[in-house]
Amino acid sequence: MKMHRILSTVLAIILAFSVAEAFLDEKTQQMVNGICKQTTDTKFCSSVLLKNLNTLPASNKDIMNVTVSEAERFAANTYFFISTLLRNAGDERPDLQACAEAYAIVNSAFTNAVSFFKQAYYSKIVKIEKKVSTAVDICKTDFNVPGYKINPLVERNRQTKILVSMEKIVSHMVSS
Repeated sequence: MKMHRILSTVLAIILAFSVAEAFLDEKTQQMVNGICKQTTDTKFCSSVLLKNLNTLPASNKDIMNVTVSEAERFAANTYFFISTLLRNAGDERPDLQACAEAYAIVNSAFTNAVSFFKQAYYSKIVKIEKKVSTAVDICKTDFNVPGYKINPLVERNRQTKILVSMEKIVSHMVSS
């Protein structure tokens, strides 16, 4: 009988936390939906935010932290990926080199965004959008990459533009 009460109490506590967590997830989900519906790819935006949010309910600053951190990580990974492709490049070398130079700019801009976030200079984050968009446009994707049916930089460029859009949206939310 005593064991039954203990088990019932434990289950009640677990249920209470589950209900509270579900409520918090709902609030966070609504914030994420509000942000992501303003981007060109709601699914990509949502997946970036939801898989990286550790604080629930998430504040605007929590979402901004995830956004700038993920953008920086993505740009660094893309730069590394292009550098790897350059090792075995043939005729596509000049195009890949242009992309490497472009993503060096993107990576630097997103690293600056992380720094601006840490210093609470949210309005400065908005200003990197033009720099990143211009750099991404330098990375043309109308060439073949050996080993790929479709140039993988097409998708990387698209996702980079979504990440910068997310930064712009969330930085406006944080600074207002």
